[in-house]
Amino acid sequence: MTHTEIITILPPAGAIPHPSRYAHTDVDGDRLLISTALFDDGTPGIYFRTDPNGSSVPLADLPALVAQLQVIADAARVEAAEQNGQS
Repeated sequence: MTHTEIITILPPAGAIPHPSRYAHTDVDGDRLLISTALFDDGTPGIYFRTDPNGSSVPLADLPALVAQLQVIADAARVEAAEQNGQS
């Protein structure tokens, strides 16, 4: 089975710890963290971090992950607006 792997490396600055974050540890202990991010120009984003081996999320947990991604995206937009004085 072939798979496509997408790796994005973002600078550590701009990652904002946020209560909306999604944290997961897979069956062999690899961790995944998804949180809000704010780019230097004030653009909101989403920050992904895993252990070097990556992290697996069971398909049964996918609906909760997708729902939490929207919560994180909404929080990132609010943080960007606050940072840019648009609250």
